[in-house]
Amino acid sequence: MQPSRRLCLYALLLSVVCATLSQPAHADNLTIATDPPGATVEVDGLLSGTTPTHAELPGGYFHKTHTAFAARLEHPVVARISKPGYATQQVTLTDGPFEWVAITGRRRGNYFLLKSDHFSIKLRELAGKDDSAIGPGEKPGPMLPPSNGEKSAAESLKAETGAVIISSDSPGCEIYIDGKFVGQTPSTFPLDTGTHHIEVRIPGKETWERTLEVLRNSQINLHADFSEQH
Repeated sequence: MQPSRRLCLYALLLSVVCATLSQPAHADNLTIATDPPGATVEVDGLLSGTTPTHAELPGGYFHKTHTAFAARLEHPVVARISKPGYATQQVTLTDGPFEWVAITGRRRGNYFLLKSDHFSIKLRELAGKDDSAIGPGEKPGPMLPPSNGEKSAAESLKAETGAVIISSDSPGCEIYIDGKFVGQTPSTFPLDTGTHHIEVRIPGKETWERTLEVLRNSQINLHADFSEQH
């Protein structure tokens, strides 16, 4: 390659880099809410706060990256939600890994994306109180080993629920489960086994509805497609 052409190529690459770095960093908000509120949230083992908790994160954590200079989440993210008297839950907040390629094509790597900017989690109340839920002046009883074939309350609750993942062609649609507003698309919800009615709403469109049967330990994916409506 002639020196003049090589210099032109380097100048072009430099201008692209400068233009990318000079743009203001776009940020989005991540919200984790629980029913009931006031639960402790730990993200990757670090205390994040109590629900509802909000965090401002780079936009690259939510959307696929287009350049090597965009913000990238380089590991999966797991949130641990706990509250005295309720079963502790762990929720994986990310999808991935996805591959990124540097602008020169010589460097490659993996990154992860947050599934949603809003997670709404229903806490499951334990059948019995643990020590952390004991009030002032109360004394805990003796710790007895479980009998053969007897499951803990947390294990029993886990066996009686299934997961429902709800998305839509237009993110941010309102989700109603059994007539109650629970969050926005896309979101993941643990639901009791049995029949549930799902509604996804967006202004100017007819409500998208489904009635489904949740089986224990099942995972159901629902996608509300409003493009079919006229």
